[in-house]
Amino acid sequence: MSIRDEIRSRTQESPPRLFFLPPLIPALPIVRELFVSQEVYRVASPPWSTADPGPRFAQMRAFLDIWTSGALISVANNPYRKGRSTFMARIDPAPDEVFDIRCIAPNPGMRVLGCFADRDLFVALTTAMREDLATDKDWRNEREACKAAWRRLFPGYRPFSGANLNEYISANILLV
Repeated sequence: MSIRDEIRSRTQESPPRLFFLPPLIPALPIVRELFVSQEVYRVASPPWSTADPGPRFAQMRAFLDIWTSGALISVANNPYRKGRSTFMARIDPAPDEVFDIRCIAPNPGMRVLGCFADRDLFVALTTAMREDLATDKDWRNEREACKAAWRRLFPGYRPFSGANLNEYISANILLV
């Protein structure tokens, strides 16, 4: 069975443990695939409150739709050398293959952590408010939660690993 078969299987469970997340605007194309855990699905699905954290969840969903629609994104391979507006970055240590989508607006933003299952196929597993990731220990705990979620969903499968970021994302990528 392939990882894609495993993903499909998780979306068909009752209740599903993974959800395919197409853009909220139906006219947007689906260029890159995004599957999300129950945790991410809960906060990425409208309606959202006008009180905090509702606007942060809505903005997070907009960032996820940027991924799916194939828009130009900036991606950092080095977790410690990236611009403030970088869209996606690898989490340290690199061999763990954990990345985060950096939802930077509204400030202080959120992070969505996950792993690639294949080229242009990202599985978003955990979310964290940026202010809750203040220390190295906080980042380590969130990374470990993401890895544990991957292992629960896909025992026996390692996240996708590429020699360079172009092997993870096929087009519309700005390497930073």
